[in-house]
Amino acid sequence: MATSSPPVTDPAKRAARLVALALLRDVFAARDRLDDPSDDKALHDFRVALRRLRTWLRAFRPVLRDTLRGKTVRRLGGVADATGASRDLEVHIDWVNRARRQLKGEERKGATWLAKRLRGEKATCDAELRRVLDDAFDKRMRRVEKALSRYEARVEGELSYAEVSEEIVGRHLESLASAMGKVSNLGDRAQAHDARIATKRLRYILEIVAPSESDRARAIVALKELQDRLGELHDAQTFGSELASLIAELSAEKVEAATSGPDGTGTAAAQVDPVPGLDALLRKLRQREKESFRLMLPVWHAAASGLHLDM
Repeated sequence: MATSSPPVTDPAKRAARLVALALLRDVFAARDRLDDPSDDKALHDFRVALRRLRTWLRAFRPVLRDTLRGKTVRRLGGVADATGASRDLEVHIDWVNRARRQLKGEERKGATWLAKRLRGEKATCDAELRRVLDDAFDKRMRRVEKALSRYEARVEGELSYAEVSEEIVGRHLESLASAMGKVSNLGDRAQAHDARIATKRLRYILEIVAPSESDRARAIVALKELQDRLGELHDAQTFGSELASLIAELSAEKVEAATSGPDGTGTAAAQVDPVPGLDALLRKLRQREKESFRLMLPVWHAAASGLHLDM
């Protein structure tokens, strides 16, 4: 993504649309890459490009609303949601495959079982994503493109790009500081997730509007690391919860199978028991969760210092 910021003296309505159209072109380019099965970064890049566009459209809504309807922007969420499950499973499969190398015996067999199960789920999610793209993507994106291609200008009283950008950045800075202020321990899961979203949105805005030699531009590196740490924390927590539920489900099935035979001894054929492997993976995820939280705090302090935020 190399979207440049228009002159700060431009009318905000014009500048916001120029940036949005450039971001829209990034989305189209990333969408085309999804047709290449050998491009293993295509889904991630498409998801990020779409997220950047949606962040910009939401942030600059006050100067876009005269031609861009809120309903049109909200419909982009349907496309974004369809990418979420496939991307999450892609990340989980990669993590399980790496973690499996450190396991042995029954634990390794359980991790192999889980990787196979996740690949099957991903195939289903990929098919749903393809359906959404085929049915809705072009139509929804062209509506956005059409809405961004024009605007209504006033003879006097037009706000400048600099004025609107500064207000938007200030609002996002406040949102991040507020969100991070609510994250004090590992139990603050929803709060940490909100902080991750706030970090991401601020970073995407600053990457375009912050002058290259400013403190805000230099703080983008810390924001990126903060986003990564919060992302690792969120992934470990959500995937860990999913594994815990799966372990409980399989354990209940095992008890039921053991008592289902006429003599109470069970009749199920011998097969791989994935629970030991899932338990081992869950322990790793819990450790990753703690480590991500520990590493996140100094990164937040560095980002806050660079952005001159009160903590």
